[in-house]
Amino acid sequence: MKNVLITGGSEGIGFAFACHYASVGWHVILAARRLSLLEKAKAELTHKYSCSVDICPVDLSVIGNGEFLYNRVDGKNLDVLINCAGYGLQNRAHLIPVETDEKMVIVNDIALMTLSKLFIRDHLPRHHGMIINVSSTGAFQPGPNIASYYASKSFVLSYSQSLDAEVKSHGVRVYCLCPGPVDTAFYHKSGGKMSAYHMSAEDTVSWCMKHLGRNCVIVPGMINQLLRLVPIKIRIYFLSKMKNVQSDA
Repeated sequence: MKNVLITGGSEGIGFAFACHYASVGWHVILAARRLSLLEKAKAELTHKYSCSVDICPVDLSVIGNGEFLYNRVDGKNLDVLINCAGYGLQNRAHLIPVETDEKMVIVNDIALMTLSKLFIRDHLPRHHGMIINVSSTGAFQPGPNIASYYASKSFVLSYSQSLDAEVKSHGVRVYCLCPGPVDTAFYHKSGGKMSAYHMSAEDTVSWCMKHLGRNCVIVPGMINQLLRLVPIKIRIYFLSKMKNVQSDA
């Protein structure tokens, strides 16, 4: 049986990935901060797919917990790693407390980097394995009033592309999924407002799975791909008009 670890796997895009892999008979390992949501996700997966599911409650905003998680799930036996854990904060940059921003960057970037490095270290000699790092279309431009989140996702994009260039000739692939607005709890947690245009988490994952094996960067949805062609000054202008709110996500 093949094994997949999904951080942020208790809801949203992470849970949609879990459903995909459970439906094809994989052993699914879900990691997230809240045990109650993990237990709910596990119950739903096992009831619907009669699959093997393990859960691991872990706070990835704590330095060192990425390595702790990898060792706890015995990362050497993984076939796929999906780094989906992450969140955003909306407000003018100087109004977000330093500690709050630091925790977000640890989750979005440092934990992802740690897990990716450890996975590649163990799987490169075997010429086997795949990583999917979840970024955002926000990675392609600056984000006034959501500056740290967009910058953190730019890191995910650049880092994933660099890793894939290093390892793809050795049988390991690294992909970077860059969704636009997705119908999840993200907007509620970040203090934002759902876009009029959005995709479901299920459609986002379906698009991703259909486009594996091609380019490192995967942008789901034709509209998201077209929006990337809008001049960056226009995109920045509209982002700068976003309502300034603060999130305790």
